[in-house]
Amino acid sequence: MDEVPFPHFLWQSSEPVIGASLTQAFLKNRPTEHWVLVGEGVAQCHAQLWTAWHSAVRRQNRGTSLARSLDAEFLRYLSGTHHVSEAFKRAGVRDGDQKGCFLALPSPDGPTDVLPFSDGDERSTLSAQAALLAEALGLEIITEELECNASGAQRLGLELVDFSTLTCDALIGHIVSAEFHS
Repeated sequence: MDEVPFPHFLWQSSEPVIGASLTQAFLKNRPTEHWVLVGEGVAQCHAQLWTAWHSAVRRQNRGTSLARSLDAEFLRYLSGTHHVSEAFKRAGVRDGDQKGCFLALPSPDGPTDVLPFSDGDERSTLSAQAALLAEALGLEIITEELECNASGAQRLGLELVDFSTLTCDALIGHIVSAEFHS
């Protein structure tokens, strides 16, 4: 799954943010309801994001979602929990964050046995939307790579004895655990 990049845009702020204020501004300015805002260290690898998206879409298509919207169901899976409110606490932007990520969830329409792939025009459109969104929120889009990190994994509620062994597979297992506990 890591071969296909998940549509994401890392951002940074020159000052620590106030989580609730940034989240409200994001909800007011996001291009569609399929754009998601996550806090620092939450988005760690493409396979993690695709697994959460696929799980959320599958639940939505079956009519068994625990959340009212695809974006909230996605956050629930990403956070490895069956509690929607806990998912927002874990994955959302927190007071003091200076980095985070915008995620553009692909359309849930179509087959879920293959990953949707954004063509060049769609990627350009998403990049332009992310730039406008960042500008409206007083943020800067940055070009760092996604990476597995202990602080983000702990934030998501992942429990490991030794975080030096953290892999994308462990993050995927955390997402899959939400399926068994819901």
